[in-house]
Amino acid sequence: MAASSAFPEAALAAPSKARIAIVGAGIAGLNAALTLQDAGVASTVYEASNRIGGRMFSATSIWADNQVSEWCGELIDSDHETIIGLARRFGLPLDDFAGNPSLRDVYKLFGRYYTVEQAYEDWRGGVQQAIAKDLEAAGESTTYDKFTPEGRKLDQMSVAEWIESRVPGGRKSQIGALIDVAYAIEYGADTTDQSALNIIYLLGANKQTDADEGFHVFGASDERYHIRGGNQQLPVRIAKHLRNPVQLGMRMTSIARNDDGTYALAFDGHPSATADLVILSLPFAVLRKIDTSGAGFDALKNKAVQELGRGQSGKLQLQFSSRYWREPGPWPGRGNGLSYTDEGYQNTWEVSRRQFGASGILNNYTGGSTTAAKTTKAPFATAADANVQQDAKAFLGGLEEVFPGGTAKWNGRAASSLPALDPNFGAAYSYWRVGQYTSFAGYEKVRQGNIFFAGEHCSVDYQGYMEGGASEGARAAKEILDQLRGKPGP
Repeated sequence: MAASSAFPEAALAAPSKARIAIVGAGIAGLNAALTLQDAGVASTVYEASNRIGGRMFSATSIWADNQVSEWCGELIDSDHETIIGLARRFGLPLDDFAGNPSLRDVYKLFGRYYTVEQAYEDWRGGVQQAIAKDLEAAGESTTYDKFTPEGRKLDQMSVAEWIESRVPGGRKSQIGALIDVAYAIEYGADTTDQSALNIIYLLGANKQTDADEGFHVFGASDERYHIRGGNQQLPVRIAKHLRNPVQLGMRMTSIARNDDGTYALAFDGHPSATADLVILSLPFAVLRKIDTSGAGFDALKNKAVQELGRGQSGKLQLQFSSRYWREPGPWPGRGNGLSYTDEGYQNTWEVSRRQFGASGILNNYTGGSTTAAKTTKAPFATAADANVQQDAKAFLGGLEEVFPGGTAKWNGRAASSLPALDPNFGAAYSYWRVGQYTSFAGYEKVRQGNIFFAGEHCSVDYQGYMEGGASEGARAAKEILDQLRGKPGP
């Protein structure tokens, strides 16, 4: 269990007098501040928006039956120890979505339903061996300073090229099309733009030995938990626990190193601040628009900041009068709400699991160019927006091909989220494009002088997850604590 989410570390002998600034009040910045406070060290958190939580952002007043959804980060894996530990520390129960074998994933590709048993057999029929071979050749991890010759070659290949060269039938086969659409939505980018190592490391962790309730297309990622009542409760509770209140409405416009080694942080419409140590816990998609020319970043850090993939995932959540996909229908078995298809949309899952009421919410999740093609252009909007209505009707047209009956059962409520359009986020989350593992993966978190970095984009193991944000916040704080204690840096 991560130290920040279990018992606090032993406090320093005397509270540090260092002025520590943390930029960004998402889960990374807040857990960094919490980790420092647990050790007796104060910091000040600056947040550009007027809201706590960043991409942990819950919708609690939109839906019938008092149901809750997430505008952004939603699902928590079983091995997300930092997030799970923090939820326990702050008394937030988790809803457990452990699979119900009577409910199944539903796939429909090329006009035909594709059963989970067929997908599993096709996986076992050659794809699994191809993944295993490439995983062994690439090694357990690939970063800018550690890679094999084969790993470098695979990094120069796209996910789409990998599917075409490794999967029998390529993307024209049902298993190939399933994998293609799954990785487009998982990373928020077309598979032609993603490094093949994205699929090798994620799908390569698939250890399933039977068809189960579905094909584990994301390997060991089980998306098992959600904080009951909304994930945003966690960052809000952390912020309330901090002795120094978060400074809202503080949009940083530049950061520069002063002659004495301190840092000047300039804010739009507010006085500048001076800090001895800084944690930048805002997405690189945002940082690249801030003036860092005087901060002392080296060439590789600048490259990572400017070029790291900017995931364009989108959610369009609709509420229905019943969870009719759980009933028998023309689809195979009884659905759990999770679907993959090429029938006018890409993916759905049920948001309303473990929630009260007869109503059910389906999330239509999209990635890459499919997200960019939506009519809605607002970062966050509801059915009151005519463009959301138009996107909802387009989605329902596709849904009728997979789960017929949805149009009649839609209760008119909807929520659309396109976080890449929000200037405070700039991306749904990060991903590595072709060639970026060996270019700078792992360097995102490397400090520059007394500027430290945190966020999901800094995590090699949990990039794109709330866990990545929380764990990297703790890691950056511990680097500062080590410096204050006189320990040598990494």
